[in-house]
Amino acid sequence: MLIDTHCHLDDVRLIGDEEQVLQKAKEFGVELMVTIGTDEQTSAAAAKIAARHPGKVFHTVGAHPSDVDRFGEKELAEIERLARETKPKAIGEIGLDHHHDSDRAKQVLVFERMIDLARELSLPIVIHDRDAHEDIYRILSQKAKGLKILMHCYSAGPSFVGRFMELGCLFSIAGPVTFKNGQEHRDAVARIPLDRLVVETDSPYLTPMPHRGQRNEPAYVKFTAEKVAEVKGVSLEELARVTTQNAKVFFAI
Repeated sequence: MLIDTHCHLDDVRLIGDEEQVLQKAKEFGVELMVTIGTDEQTSAAAAKIAARHPGKVFHTVGAHPSDVDRFGEKELAEIERLARETKPKAIGEIGLDHHHDSDRAKQVLVFERMIDLARELSLPIVIHDRDAHEDIYRILSQKAKGLKILMHCYSAGPSFVGRFMELGCLFSIAGPVTFKNGQEHRDAVARIPLDRLVVETDSPYLTPMPHRGQRNEPAYVKFTAEKVAEVKGVSLEELARVTTQNAKVFFAI
């Protein structure tokens, strides 16, 4: 059994095929999945999807750094309400994104506010880190001590593995590890112990080989898991067993 630890089932490319997507996932050995909130609207949608599939789909509530320019107090208060009332398994995705143009100072304020929310609710955090590795590391070091941390779609390369391990982070590996130009991702996986690894799709984005260019969906986490198992020199069955256990402990499912 595999767990897709990060997907966006509320996305327009998936929501219309919800039952078929879950059935296909089951056929590929993906029994459980975590659908991710990125703002007040997607967090509410994620909670509703999880409620339709109890014990199969779990959800998070988050505030994506690329969206901070439109977050006012009303939006942030609604995210906090959803976090308190819908029983999410984590706060996320949250973090920093230096690739897009949203206000970086506000990104930090929202990120730290979400970390405080996670601490208040005793929940793990799921981190979005795009081209912001040093700042992410600094803020997590200062603000997230004692929290469980998952580095979503880990992209900081092998040189940051040791530093994030010092913080107790779990590393989630996505489709780019299968790409021809994904050697840096494979080098990072080689350095990460099995007990710190989980797998994800980030569907409908980042479709792994051999389906790159098509819509991604939770079923395809199997292809990412196969590549991670190859890099680690273990069987797919062993990789699935360990990453599933890691995910269950992290999300308390």
